[in-house]
Amino acid sequence: MPTPFSHLKHAQCLLVDAQLPANMRSLVQQQRPSFQLGCIIADARVTGGIGRELTHFYQLGEPITERPWRAMFLHYPQLAQARDNAHLAFLAGYVAHLALDEFWAENMVRPHFWGREWDVRHKRDKLFALHLILTVMDERDQAELHAWQADSLAQCQPHAWLPFLSDDILRDWRDFVSRQLAPGGQSQTLRIFSRRLGCDVATLRDVLDDPAQLHEHLWRHIAPSLLAEVEARAYAYTRQQLVFYLREFAGF
Repeated sequence: MPTPFSHLKHAQCLLVDAQLPANMRSLVQQQRPSFQLGCIIADARVTGGIGRELTHFYQLGEPITERPWRAMFLHYPQLAQARDNAHLAFLAGYVAHLALDEFWAENMVRPHFWGREWDVRHKRDKLFALHLILTVMDERDQAELHAWQADSLAQCQPHAWLPFLSDDILRDWRDFVSRQLAPGGQSQTLRIFSRRLGCDVATLRDVLDDPAQLHEHLWRHIAPSLLAEVEARAYAYTRQQLVFYLREFAGF
């Protein structure tokens, strides 16, 4: 699903989104480091060896029958009462993350990757293409992140915010991502994806840097216009679910 850099780009947009009610926008702006960490923490499982169902509250390949963020609060009702505004902004970021991933799974991955026939030799070619499109988004979004992102994220100090992820895991993921964004930092996306795919980084880099190969592996199956349409709808859905959460659980 979308990488931490893509989730941080969504967070960056939400912070100044005039369609987000002013009191909600004020919360996430005033508690920006907490909101940032909430927007990316579900992916801490990548380095922690934690199953997706434990942080995303659904399994890839299975129908999503309950909004994942609502499933999180059903599983952990103690989260319905945030301890303070920093905790509330963190949870709001977590809701935004789960909403974006849910929309992406249901409106891009399921119908256009797994649910549609491609003229490829192996199903693995679809998995390769999925990681290509995620990397295209990742590299575009990282380039659009503002300079404050790294220092702001690094300032976040969690305090027993989740019953299913320890503060140590939260801090480790905070530092892992913020180091990549800091001056001189290096993205780890291709390293993580190449390990997942069982190929080397150079293989992915060669395809990404060659328009002909990228078209052959990705764009002839998933048109850039489709990606743009799904992303626009995904952002609107994420904002909508964020509003629902803050109204229902925090009385905004």
